[in-house]
Amino acid sequence: MTAALVAVLAGCGGSGGQSTSQTQEPFAYDTAQPLGFQDHGRANKNYPIAIHDVSYMSGKDRVPAYLLLPPAAGKKKRPAVIYLHGSNGDRTTMVVPATWMAGRGAVGLTITAPSSTAPTTKASPTALLRRDVGFEERDVVAVRRAIDLLRKRPDVDPNRIGFVGWSAGARTGGILAGVEPRFKTLVLMSGGAVPVQAYTRGLRSKKLKNAIAHYLTIVDPLRYLRQGRGSALLLQDGRDDQDVPRTALANFASAAPVGATIRWYSADHQLNDAAYRDQLAWLAKKLGVTGPPVQGALTGPPS
Repeated sequence: MTAALVAVLAGCGGSGGQSTSQTQEPFAYDTAQPLGFQDHGRANKNYPIAIHDVSYMSGKDRVPAYLLLPPAAGKKKRPAVIYLHGSNGDRTTMVVPATWMAGRGAVGLTITAPSSTAPTTKASPTALLRRDVGFEERDVVAVRRAIDLLRKRPDVDPNRIGFVGWSAGARTGGILAGVEPRFKTLVLMSGGAVPVQAYTRGLRSKKLKNAIAHYLTIVDPLRYLRQGRGSALLLQDGRDDQDVPRTALANFASAAPVGATIRWYSADHQLNDAAYRDQLAWLAKKLGVTGPPVQGALTGPPS
């Protein structure tokens, strides 16, 4: 039971600190902390979308990221999209869909979640719960700091920032839907969750039961997803997903607020080209991506 629980928690994705942000603990953070932005230069060549190797500070974490930039368009401010990977992924995982969006004229930012660096360690069940919940909090804050970074850029419209999360990144996105009002839209791909009470059912140890209920409630994506703006949300799921149980996907979909768009595809956990085409069209509409595509750049899955 404990091993399975820890595995699920690790898949969720976090750090709180004293905050002057809009949100209370545990996802609050110090908005006065310098971003410490570093740009190590372009990481690709001979493609119209420039991919820069960058990083920034989020609490005690230096978050690696790729910043995807279409060719400059004068003083025009562009929309932007933040991409978050699944378990065992990193900033490279979502680069391709980010380049498609950049090919349409949006700035992209793919980040490596702090939880991806979580070491394997032996500890008590309660200590492991506390650690993994802490990492989920740090993941959420890392995305919120990414918004801060984009909003400071002169080429980004601060009111047109979106989010795409896949798998564990979608679970983090479920929390963000409830605590981060600055996102204009969020796309949650292959996201699933089990109600907190399912983890405590049948446990004999009252101490462990209370600890599980306490810590999992802090980062329960179903709880926060219900608080989101339905019209801002697109959930995408595969009917043949072998990684996330159908019941967990359905729980996530059921928690989505009224007005959310939920689409199912004949696809596995990775989803398919149809899902990405729908996603790109959704983001373009919600973020107001207009104008001609970037010459020579792909703007979606090859036909």
